[in-house]
Amino acid sequence: MASAAVTAFFHPQARWWGVVWPLPWWLACLAALAWAVLRAREKADRTPPQDSARSDWEQAA
Repeated sequence: MASAAVTAFFHPQARWWGVVWPLPWWLACLAALAWAVLRAREKADRTPPQDSARSDWEQAA
């Protein structure tokens, strides 16, 4: 009976399968987008170096 329930639940013709199937792709895209936003914020909050390379830092910015 448990095997039949698992087979019915995980059968590709189940109604919810069409929603769950692309879910990992959406999650991967959202994770990449979140990483890019957080990385950009991290780079924006970084302070420039305090040594003689400050002029190079300002020139690169």
